[in-house]
Amino acid sequence: MTDRILVVDDEAGIRHLLQNALTDEQYSVKTATGAMDALSVLEGTSFDLAIIDLMLPDIDGLQLAEAVRMLDPGTCVILITAYGTPSFESMASHPAITHYLHKPFALDRLLALVRQCLGEAEV
Repeated sequence: MTDRILVVDDEAGIRHLLQNALTDEQYSVKTATGAMDALSVLEGTSFDLAIIDLMLPDIDGLQLAEAVRMLDPGTCVILITAYGTPSFESMASHPAITHYLHKPFALDRLLALVRQCLGEAEV
């Protein structure tokens, strides 16, 4: 069975980059432009992994990560952000977050984290 990944980012370029890269790796990928859009997608579907941007236009990514984990505690969450502040570092240790990456990130690093979250490889 193909692993299912949800990508949530309000930047179209990041969404498309991640969707294309993950699809090329044979994952089933859905995208959302914000938290409310993501919650609609999550209503009828479960995901193995969610890649969520911290700064979303409606609800912040940490709150969305909490909602994702409440809906399905087995879903891994990778939080991504361009804002690498000390307060973010402490947020990234939140129990709803499996891993985090600072933008810009190396696509190879993200794919390695994806494989680790999905139990395919060690980072």
